[in-house]
Amino acid sequence: MANTDFIKEIAGDAQQIYKKHRILASLIIAQGCLESAWGTSELATKGHNLFGMKGEYNGQYVIMQTWEVINGENVQVPAKFRKYPSWKESIQDLANLYLNGLSWDKNHYKAVVGETDYQKATAALVKAGYATDPNYATKLNSLIFTYKLTKYDTTEGVPDEPSNPSTPDPEPDIPSKEYNGKDITLNQNLPKDVYFPQLHVSSQDGNQVVEVIGADPDLLDDTTGKKDIEFTITRTADNGIEYDLLINDNILYLDEKKFNHQKYFITMIEVDQEKTLSKKVSASHVFVAVLNNHYVEETISGTLTVRKMLDFTLKGTKFSYIFKDKESEFKSVEQENFGEKFANELISEIVEDYGLELDVDNYKIYIYKKMGKRINHTLDSRYNMPGIKIKTSTEGCSTRARGFGAIKENSSTDSKKTEYVFEPVLYKHPDEDKFLLDGMPRWAEPLRDERYKKESSMMTALKKYVNPYPKMEIEVDYEYIYEPKLLEIQEDFWKGDTLHVLADTAYGVTYEDDVRLLSIQYKPLNPYAKPTLNFANFRKDIQDIRMEQEKRLKDQKRYVQKLRMMI
Repeated sequence: MANTDFIKEIAGDAQQIYKKHRILASLIIAQGCLESAWGTSELATKGHNLFGMKGEYNGQYVIMQTWEVINGENVQVPAKFRKYPSWKESIQDLANLYLNGLSWDKNHYKAVVGETDYQKATAALVKAGYATDPNYATKLNSLIFTYKLTKYDTTEGVPDEPSNPSTPDPEPDIPSKEYNGKDITLNQNLPKDVYFPQLHVSSQDGNQVVEVIGADPDLLDDTTGKKDIEFTITRTADNGIEYDLLINDNILYLDEKKFNHQKYFITMIEVDQEKTLSKKVSASHVFVAVLNNHYVEETISGTLTVRKMLDFTLKGTKFSYIFKDKESEFKSVEQENFGEKFANELISEIVEDYGLELDVDNYKIYIYKKMGKRINHTLDSRYNMPGIKIKTSTEGCSTRARGFGAIKENSSTDSKKTEYVFEPVLYKHPDEDKFLLDGMPRWAEPLRDERYKKESSMMTALKKYVNPYPKMEIEVDYEYIYEPKLLEIQEDFWKGDTLHVLADTAYGVTYEDDVRLLSIQYKPLNPYAKPTLNFANFRKDIQDIRMEQEKRLKDQKRYVQKLRMMI
């Protein structure tokens, strides 16, 4: 890489430091050039370490030989040097050194911060003992002058955050968990062909498999892929074997609407003995049960693809995934210290961060950007929708919040004197003016997360945390109407689909809109039972909702006026 190319590679990140912390970009660039041999040193190539920083970075390091004086002699010894995801983090770490000083003197490099004359800044570094080379300042000054690096000492045109890191973060080497076309064999004693939905219970070793008669499981299925079932069964003279097998950690196999032989682990049993003996059984799908028990001890950081995040989280499990939408539609996201949680929690974070929707068939996870389609089906209160509940709430809405990241080492235990790796971040929603309450912003509780050591990571988290939009929940009772002529033109629907809802009364239309089905609670063994459907409509702000309310009021007034004219 040519010298000028290296300068261009790191200039953007150096300018970010200058904009945020008033540390000259020219100084940082010159130090990077000098100390890393223009990015070609072994430490710079192996560990993205431009400035010879020792120790570990998020647990990552490289071993290098270094000269030390031992018993009066210069000898080479192995030492740990920080390994960074990219040069960007190395530059930020140098800035942290200047900003935070040393453990025994927090103001050790104070003269460097805010200095606008590069010659005074380099002199301050030498005076502070940053380098043992007496000509260190002279060498830096020469680089700055020769390559006209002062042109980077400006904030004009520098964005608050770079859209992409100057050097792409290396992707961690994790075995792929993409589906290879081979299914995990389930219990061989299950019926091969399923002509009607059934429920079976199996012992943990799989030797006993019995159909459960007289149970009517209730299943909640949504676009996160997480499923649970619940049912009550009464002990009779004929069901002793299956009744006794219904104990914790035994396995249930349920034929659902979309997938057959779905594996569930029994998680809770409640025995009720009064006039009869019965059990209330709760069970979680294998996707929930296993990942809830799989703790990910490691962490990863960097700008990572959804593939790498899934590989990291599912590592060590039997699960694999299948992309149902183009992988390119999922943008990479900057992550910091992702991990050290149960896999179920991490999957929820991935769903949130990357905008995923999941459908799960035992150990196969189908990945969607948005599942479902627009369906020719109307839920009508005059026909197939006996009830509808509509709840709109502004409780919990917020337009701004502060974010607090990692606390500095050896910081005071007094909360008023706590020092953070970066100053607390304030985020304001761009549409805040539309959602003021009595002319005032809506504050959320501060977001505190020790994982974040970079301001940009906290800002990304705050953008997801702050939400000014009212929450609208629509719950519908649906009644299946068997009408052959209607079946010819009306499509069946499933989670993720968008259909039309019309709620009408004698006083006018209560609600009408296209809505998307996010979850469905139904009885897989009883296709004629009424399911409960939960919808979300396309995001609307409070002005849209108020306008709709006003329109309904006007419609109702017109309706009343027509009635009066008819009398």
